Amino acid sequence: MNPADQLNDLFRSFRISSWRWECQGDYAVDEAALRRWRNGQPDDPARKAPWLAYIRDITSRGVRFERVRMLTEPLTEYLRWLLEQTQSNIDAGEDIRWITESQAHELRAPDYDFYLFDDERVAIMRFGTDKLLADLEVSTDPAVVDEHRRYRDLVWPAAVRHADYYATRSP
Repeated sequence: MNPADQLNDLFRSFRISSWRWECQGDYAVDEAALRRWRNGQPDDPARKAPWLAYIRDITSRGVRFERVRMLTEPLTEYLRWLLEQTQSNIDAGEDIRWITESQAHELRAPDYDFYLFDDERVAIMRFGTDKLLADLEVSTDPAVVDEHRRYRDLVWPAAVRHADYYATRSP
């Protein structure tokens, strides 16, 4: 199965919580959206509308959708853009926090992205040189799940809420 389809199946099947560790400095991105940002133009609200509707729907039912994004040192262009694009996700119900690369290394956070669904399934994400999702390894093995819960439990309390980070960052 295509890894994007596999991930979409996971998004449709979790019931209680989703937690993501996001640690790449760059991901594949809508180049038109990035170009608009570079030119100082506002984002097209239609671009994220389906995702934001999905988040509003699940969080309105009490499902938690949380993520921590690692900030490279120095920040990549992608992360500078993402910092300005995140508030709409927060407004829709996501709880997004930030952690510096040096803090993540101190905590021995993994160097790969993953989702932890309902504290019972882990989806380890691997990206290709084109920055697109190339592979998704899903596990319900209790040892693998416990390991990724420990990562979450180390990183989550150390990460800074988006509003707090954004309010204090340098322009």
